[in-house]
Amino acid sequence: MTRRLQTWFESFVGRYRGSDGALCAPLELKYRHSLRVAANARTIAANLGLSPAQVRLAEGCGLLHDVGRFPQFAAHGSFRDADTVDHGVEGRRVLETEGVQRLVSPADWDAVAAAVEYHNRRTAELPEGLAPEPGLMLRVVRDADKLDVLELVLQSVARDGFRELPEMLPHIRLERTVSPEVLAEAAAARSVSLGNVSTLADFLVLLATWFHDLHHAPSRCLAFERELPGRLRRELPDTPEVRALFAGIERPAVGC
Repeated sequence: MTRRLQTWFESFVGRYRGSDGALCAPLELKYRHSLRVAANARTIAANLGLSPAQVRLAEGCGLLHDVGRFPQFAAHGSFRDADTVDHGVEGRRVLETEGVQRLVSPADWDAVAAAVEYHNRRTAELPEGLAPEPGLMLRVVRDADKLDVLELVLQSVARDGFRELPEMLPHIRLERTVSPEVLAEAAAARSVSLGNVSTLADFLVLLATWFHDLHHAPSRCLAFERELPGRLRRELPDTPEVRALFAGIERPAVGC
């Protein structure tokens, strides 16, 4: 990524640190997540054979994708967009207010702005008519983000049953029962609306549908290299519906 974007990001995050230099736990989580998404985006872009400049741009887009989370949590104490603000839209507002567009070329700014504003949209809600470069960077960041969220959730579930989930999404109960409507939506649409999620198992089903939404082959390869589908499958009840959900996911990715 460009050093200017990295310097700005660290300075911006620094405003949310306490007198001891530490972030509160939820924002530390988002800070570390941003660094890992940047690394994922760099790896995906490199494996796509993009130019060095494009790889750096993808890394920068990944680093900035969640800047809206910091003011969102500071103002509302929650990461739930439905109850607060759309953190993608908020992120673009932050970048524009901060003049980040002056740190990159106009073409790169279009890519950064699209990656930040739209990375959290459902596939059906993505804008049509994006120019090739912004569209490419948006897809890379969306994949990179999903890969890290999957890893974070699986680590937390394995560690303590995802005890911090109610802090992030207060409406979700720590139960391993899958709601029939969530399974039906996943089977019909290969996606699940967060508003329909009420249990941890529902949330894991939602994450399972993300494997269908990974756009780039290198992203799918990374998912299998990290054993994400199998690890997720083992955290869900062994029912015919769940087996059917994973039937098209756990096959080896072509070219990996």
